[in-house]
Amino acid sequence: MNLARGCLALGLLAWIAPCLAMAEEGPWRWSNPQPHGNSIRAIAKGDDFSIEVGDNGSIHTSQNMVQWFPRASGVELTLRAAVFFKEQAIVAGDDGTLLYSESEEQFEPGVLDKPSSGNFRALAASGQLIVAGGDDGTLYTSTDGRKWRRRTFKYSNHIHALIWTGNYFVAVGEGGLVATSTNGSSWTKRQSRTNRDLNALAYVNKRLWTVGDDGVVLLSYNEGVSWLAASAGTDKNLNAVTGTASEVIVAGENVVRKGVLDFFMYWVDLLGNDEGANPSPPPDWTYYCAIELDDKFLLGGRTGMLVDSVRDEEDDEYLYWFTGDDSVRNWLWDINRVGDLMVAVGDHATVLTSRDGASWNLEVAPESATKSILLGVGGTTNLLVAVGNHGQLLTSHNSWTNVVTKNDLGQAVTNRVNTLGVVWEAVDPKPTVNDLQGVAALGETWVVTGGKGTVLTTSDGKKWNKHQAPTTGILTSVEAFKGRFVATGEDGVILTSPNGADWTGQTSGTAEWIYRVRAFDGQLVAVGQAGTLLTSTDGDTWARRESGTGQWLNDVTRVGDAWYVVGANGTVLTSPDLESWQAKGTITGLSLYGALANDGQLLAVGLEGIILRKQIVPRSSPILILWERAVAADGEITNNFGFRGFPGQRFSLDRSPDLKTWEPGPNLELLDGSGVLEYSNTTRAAREFYRAKLR
Repeated sequence: MNLARGCLALGLLAWIAPCLAMAEEGPWRWSNPQPHGNSIRAIAKGDDFSIEVGDNGSIHTSQNMVQWFPRASGVELTLRAAVFFKEQAIVAGDDGTLLYSESEEQFEPGVLDKPSSGNFRALAASGQLIVAGGDDGTLYTSTDGRKWRRRTFKYSNHIHALIWTGNYFVAVGEGGLVATSTNGSSWTKRQSRTNRDLNALAYVNKRLWTVGDDGVVLLSYNEGVSWLAASAGTDKNLNAVTGTASEVIVAGENVVRKGVLDFFMYWVDLLGNDEGANPSPPPDWTYYCAIELDDKFLLGGRTGMLVDSVRDEEDDEYLYWFTGDDSVRNWLWDINRVGDLMVAVGDHATVLTSRDGASWNLEVAPESATKSILLGVGGTTNLLVAVGNHGQLLTSHNSWTNVVTKNDLGQAVTNRVNTLGVVWEAVDPKPTVNDLQGVAALGETWVVTGGKGTVLTTSDGKKWNKHQAPTTGILTSVEAFKGRFVATGEDGVILTSPNGADWTGQTSGTAEWIYRVRAFDGQLVAVGQAGTLLTSTDGDTWARRESGTGQWLNDVTRVGDAWYVVGANGTVLTSPDLESWQAKGTITGLSLYGALANDGQLLAVGLEGIILRKQIVPRSSPILILWERAVAADGEITNNFGFRGFPGQRFSLDRSPDLKTWEPGPNLELLDGSGVLEYSNTTRAAREFYRAKLR
């Protein structure tokens, strides 16, 4: 797009800078996995947009089933079902949650005539009626998605799935429950011939399928009135079913199988990696939902796993499965920063690096270390050290190397690349076989701490000296503070050392495991087991603070004027003064093991590769705009915008006919790690102005 033409012609640039004020703290966003890491419990496709819902109130919508955008649900509960009804998306979830969409961007709560605290697990819609079902036979109906009426369901089984076949509503659930209804109010129980929980339904080509625990697969040819067993050859729990006229797909806990509907039905294990019969299998994962799209399939699962498929061009029996991204899902145990480089480490020798907290690169670890669990990372801009189980030690030095690539013309181009955080070497032989976790540097001394009181020191990352601290437990953390080292670990141990070799015990006042210690200017903060939170200004005298939680606390950082602590089960605490603490909600229930402040952002890492970010101190840098206008033959004008800024910046695109009165526009966000967003709208106004106003 031509920036000069678009801005000069319509006087735009002068209106970017004056609109910077009053940007506010941003929401939690996912840096990894992409597009998000909440478990996907249900996917539904509508005429205008598609929707996926899941844990922690997660709602994402898409126009193309590829790019997914987060939407505010107003709840932090698990959302378990979604269906479209008269162009509206209807969503159901825990604690009596029923939502409807006013638009793709806006969701509102429905009103129940008799409130329910039970969990809704299922939705189905005919052309005139929506049915929602859940715990203990809870059942509601609605004709508009806004107002819901409770119905009497004679059975107390949990309802796990609902479907409309064209003639019947069918419900399945706990203990082999199957019931049918023509109107959503009066239900008839049917014989399923199983006492296993039934978890999902699909109506395909006049066949009704249901799947459940222990590999149960049932088939009905008369819309749920009677059922036949169709053994899928697995005893694993099945959570999802979908299909076409010639095949059925079932998925669940580390299982995906295809049933081929030939003269004799047979099943294929789609997780088997067979180069000839199954060259591109889906990941071995836990799946909660499945949907058929244009004769292919989409699977949704744990930690935001979304798997698409495409058919072989020559033989449509073969499915190639792929994920839309290459997100790492190995557990991450620590995150640290040297200069402007951030490094996170974890299972399978995972090393991720980033310059902005939004986009992360997976680095290559030495082959000898690929089975290691990296538990800690730290160092300086001269030398990074990553450590892990069984004495694993990796080093990365600050140096430069030449990398030859080819440009678009096929010509060789030599680039100078810095190796810090990118090129890693394993220390061999290992100085110890004990687990290592803490890393710190002070001056020309690097210190590593670990199991059985092990302490290692080096001045160059090559020659390591082994020392014994006065403890037999593991020292999980070490920090440099006011000219000496401070280490913490099991049984409330706190040790200090002037050189990393000679250690002195300090009184912590607790016997709980002090998992992590961090230094901030003139302040030490330590966190650990059972909500332990300690502070010190000298490393010798420690004060206990009331965290208000009994959860494991795993790391602490400071962003702006506020302190943040992360821990087990998605715990995030915040304090203005280290004395009074309050819980701050996140978008995950998974445990967080590392926290870091970066340019006003709070970053947190944890289980299954999650990296979360939240802009605590808003950026005031202006949004740059590219703008082109295309005029159609009928006079309609299409405005094509390109926005560029920092990832996470949020703004409204306001419009004015005269630069005096402004109409608030759509709220937009630079979600992608590139900080780039494209947007378009239509108008018939020959003259108009736009501004990007930070919010």
